[in-house]
Formats: sequence, structure tokens, C-alpha cells
Amino acid sequence: MQHIKALRLAVLLAAACAAGERAAGQTAGADASARLVQLSVVALDSHGQPVGDLTAGDFEIADAGKPQKVAIFRHSESKLTQAAPPGAGEFSNRGAANVQHATVILLDLLNQSFGARGQASSYLVEGLKSVESGDALYLYLLTADAKLYPVRGIPGPESAPPALDGDAWTRNAKALVDGALAKVFQLRPTATDVGTRVRQTYGVLESVGRMLAGIPGRKSIVWITRGVPIALAVSAESKTGTGEPLDFAPVLRRLCLILGRLNVAVYPVMQTPPGMGGADDVSSAGVSSEEALRQIAEWTGGPAKATNAISSTVRQAMNDVRTSYQIGYYPPAANWDGKFHNLRVACTRKGVRLQAKTGYYALPDKASDEQDALNVAAATAFDASEIGLRCATSPSPAGGTVMSFRLGIDPADIRIAQQGDRYASHLDLQMVGYLAGGETQASRVSPLDPSWSAEELAKAKTEGVAWNPPIGINVRENAEKVRFLVFDRDSHALGTLTIPLKKAQ
Repeated sequence: MQHIKALRLAVLLAAACAAGERAAGQTAGADASARLVQLSVVALDSHGQPVGDLTAGDFEIADAGKPQKVAIFRHSESKLTQAAPPGAGEFSNRGAANVQHATVILLDLLNQSFGARGQASSYLVEGLKSVESGDALYLYLLTADAKLYPVRGIPGPESAPPALDGDAWTRNAKALVDGALAKVFQLRPTATDVGTRVRQTYGVLESVGRMLAGIPGRKSIVWITRGVPIALAVSAESKTGTGEPLDFAPVLRRLCLILGRLNVAVYPVMQTPPGMGGADDVSSAGVSSEEALRQIAEWTGGPAKATNAISSTVRQAMNDVRTSYQIGYYPPAANWDGKFHNLRVACTRKGVRLQAKTGYYALPDKASDEQDALNVAAATAFDASEIGLRCATSPSPAGGTVMSFRLGIDPADIRIAQQGDRYASHLDLQMVGYLAGGETQASRVSPLDPSWSAEELAKAKTEGVAWNPPIGINVRENAEKVRFLVFDRDSHALGTLTIPLKKAQ
């Protein structure tokens, strides 16, 4: 077997048009030091149905009472973007197998008593019966030992969701749920204190969010739970050595920050139907469990009030991901003061109700949204299709074992902003090789900042713009595939494309 000595990337940025309606009304992008605040907004009419024809001018944003200018606007719909079938040697990240939107139900077995788990599963199965279509609905268990167990898991690149004789799986969920509970049956470890369980719970919620990162648009987690405390009062278990109670608010803030970046909203369902729970549940709840659920919903853009109705919450979560709006603004640098900022998002059109996160902590850290997004995208099981990508592969003219790639980026999916008499986009590109042993080998992130005059942009509409970036990666002989990652620094949209590598014998 010969080695693949190097991979050489040639990027064709077919930045043909000014991104259609998505670029309309957009002004020059913020400078590199500015930080974007992004909001996922659901718009509903008086009957609770999605409103899908709003424009940037229909939204008003106030940050801590101060009006903000909408700088980024994108309407996200779950309709499958049509793309021409790839030809020989071509690959695309848009096809019939794409996961276009997703709602995950997380049944929490960790934060409830052993005796209540059977009631919780029956409660869930009964609630799912009225859900007509479960095509974009997935179910996981948070087990008693803080693991994530798939009952109906999100499909990977080579797998499909399980089907039950062609019927909606939600009407046949009892067999799936009962079988899963039998496999994960166990008592909660007695050595696990409440503080550890809170951190484990938030860690699993973060894992689910990252698992959803490759799916375009808004995603939802319906969290069926007894709740976790936002604090623990002073006790033999909770003392920190100073006699102070344990405060889990910082851990909650971090979780909401990450889920917000991933465009994931949490819809809590309180497990409080008659007969559910028990005294041991109450003693383990800590202080203000309902307050923690309220905050995680409000800070991620979920419903304003937690409920105990599974079916209506699932239907709402599934409805909300089908069409939503991504809007963003650049607050002044002084706004990053480490304090909590209340947000108010309003619609100027009468009869439209908006649902969005109600605030955020303006942490002054310099964490890189770009690098975090790329790291998550490199680890997901399937490709992100928010930015459409198409790649043609061919042997290099140099011959031997060198391959060349020509990557096309869909201009309708990136932000093209007018800057004076020029038009510009701001992208980051990265290439990751996946080795047979599970290791990855990544290139450095390389910026792509094309700038066109009106004439150049018009020419690019038909000819495209060729660019040969200094992105290269030496892949050892056990490399199995390579993934291209494209991140729009202005809109935070993401596209990835994975290509299997065929080695010469």
C-alpha cells in the first residue's frame, strides 16, 4: 500500500451573487475585535403557527434597555436544500440523507428516585402517543450512572433511524423504551453526591448539544426531569470548607453559553404528575430546582415557563425548529462587563409573538467562537450543511500519490457585505484528516477574506473566484477520510464536507 504523502486543497469560492435576500440591507461587517451576540428567534402568530416571512426590519433588539442595530439576519427553514447530484469524483454535503432539523427528548433517570423511573417511562410513552410524526424526533436516556443511552439515536453518516414496520415510532415507543430501560437498569451509585450529579447532568446536556452541532438552524432538547438545584444550602454534604453554600449558577451559565453558541434551546418538562417522585426526590433537589429549569429555558431560548405536559412540549419544540430566525448584533466593547444583560426582542408586526433568550452574561473573556465551532464540527458524526459545499477530487497533475481537491462554497449561504464600493466576506477554512486509530490531524485555520468591486462580483457570478490557500496537511498511510470545514465569521454559519480517501494498492 502506498502512502498518501500530502493533500493539496484548491478552493473555488463561487461567490457569485450577493447572497440574495440574506445579504439585503446588510452593511459592512464589524471589525475583527468586535464580538457578536447571536439570537435564535421563533416567531408565532396568534394561533401558535410559525411566521416565515419576516425581514430584518421587523425586529427590534434592546440590550440592557439600549437599542441595538441588527447586523446579522438569516431565516432558517428545515426544507431540504436542493443540490445537483454530484458527478464522478464529486462530493456534496447536501443530499437526501441530511438531517435537516432535530428535537431530542432526554429522559432523566439520574435525578429522580429509583421507584419513580417506571412511572416516568410510562408518562413519556403516553405523552408520545399524540405526536403524529417522529421523523425528526430522537430519544435518549440519562442513565443512573450519568451516561447517555440512545433509544432512538440521531443517525450518523452511514446509519439511519430505526423504523417500526413503517409506523411512526412514537406510537410504538413502549417497546423501545421498555427494552432500553431493561438494558440500563441499575441503582444510582450511593457515593454520588448532589453536587457531582448536577455537574454530570450539565455535562450530558452539553454533550447532546454538541452532538446536534452539525444540524443546520435551531435545535431543541426536551429535558424530562425532576430538576437539579441551582444551589445547595449549608450542610455536612455541601460545605465548601468556609461554611458557604454551593452555588451552581456559574456551571449553569457556562452550559447556557455553549448551548447558545450551538443554537440549541432547552424545553424542560417537570416530572410532577400525580404519584410521581417521592420523599427522597425532594431531599435531593436542593434549593430552587424549578428556578434552574426556568433559567436554562430562558437563557437558551426555550419556553418561558416549564410544564409537566410532555406531548404539548414535544410538539412545540418540534414546531419551533422547523422555521426560525438567526439575528445578531455587535454591542459596544464596554458592554462586555461580566454582568447579566437583560434582552428584549420585539416584532414591529402586530399579532406576532417572539420567543428568544431573555438575557446573557457578558463575560469579558476572549474565547474564540470560531475555534470552538470548528473543534465541534470536526468531532461530529455527520456533516454540517448550513453552508453548502461541493468538492471535485482528481489525481494531481504531478502524478504519484498526491490528490487535489477543488472546493465550491455556496454563495447563498455566506454573508457578503458592502464596504464602501467593495463587497467582502470573511471565512475561516480548516482541513482535518481522520486516521484509522481514531486520531485526527488538523491543519491550521486559514482565513479567506475575498473583496470584490461591483464589476468583479458580477464577473464572479458566472466564473467564480479561484483561490489557492496555504492549507495543507500530511496524512499518514492509515488516514481514512478528510473533512473540509468552512466557518463564516460574520454570521457564524458553518459547513463541513467529509471525503473518503481511496489509497492506491
